[in-house]
Amino acid sequence: MSFKAGYVTIIGKPNVGKSTLLNTILGKKVAIVSTIAGTTRFTITGIKNLPNAQIVFFDTPGVYEPKNELEKKMYSYAYNSIVDADVVLFMISATDKSLETDKKILNKFVSILKENNKEIEKVSLLCVINKIDLVEDSAIVDEIINLLKNDYKFIKEFIKISALNNTNIDVLIEKIVEYLPVQDKLFEDEDVFNLPLKLQISEIIREKVFHHIYQEIPKSTAVVVEDIRSGDVDKNKIVIEATIVVERENHKAIVIGEKGRKLKLIGTQARLELEKLLGKPVYLSLQVKVKEKWTKKTDFISQLGF
Repeated sequence: MSFKAGYVTIIGKPNVGKSTLLNTILGKKVAIVSTIAGTTRFTITGIKNLPNAQIVFFDTPGVYEPKNELEKKMYSYAYNSIVDADVVLFMISATDKSLETDKKILNKFVSILKENNKEIEKVSLLCVINKIDLVEDSAIVDEIINLLKNDYKFIKEFIKISALNNTNIDVLIEKIVEYLPVQDKLFEDEDVFNLPLKLQISEIIREKVFHHIYQEIPKSTAVVVEDIRSGDVDKNKIVIEATIVVERENHKAIVIGEKGRKLKLIGTQARLELEKLLGKPVYLSLQVKVKEKWTKKTDFISQLGF
């Protein structure tokens, strides 16, 4: 049997479970997960090594109509990963009653390929219907499939899954491999994902902000890792200094919470996960700063790794 390898891009609107799917397939956490739309900012590369194939995943930010400089950067990542992909997973939720936004994304996908002179027929687009565990009537899912089949005949496969419950993930992986090109490995086996350590740390902290701060505040929250070093007394301990950046003073007060309780909770949960990541005890120092309209400032956005 010939070995296969290739790039797979996961696209879809925010909060359909793209990051959860990537984490489930890889068997470890590489993307932050939240119920708040727009969690993913970076195109995260996750690598799945199989005996007969190597799959390199791009989990794209769910931004297709950028409104500020940050979202423009996020969109450019999604754009480039679509152009470079061998297989594109178009992910939708079985619980959504309207396909309006999903169809906009599909139409955008087609226009991106046309802009780059790439024939739609030569791209393996697989539709992944997630969250089937939340739908009691399977006829609802079949209706969604039929609607998309009629309007988008270039979709090669429809796969029903639950990323959270690991349902049909093996079937999805088999289908992905089926459409990959025959070629040697693109990366070494020990490679899993490509985010630099500082970005991994900032994403873990940002996830905890997402978990404890609601409404629109998390979308305008960034985390800057200022320093990573060994402890002054205990050299085995890792000291991390990080700043949570928000756009308004009232946002700062919400993140800190009454008597600092919210910030302490965020810090404690982030520290525990960082200790798992780094395999050492961690001292995490967090502060909160206000930088007005930072999502519109390209110089600051570039400091975040974009």
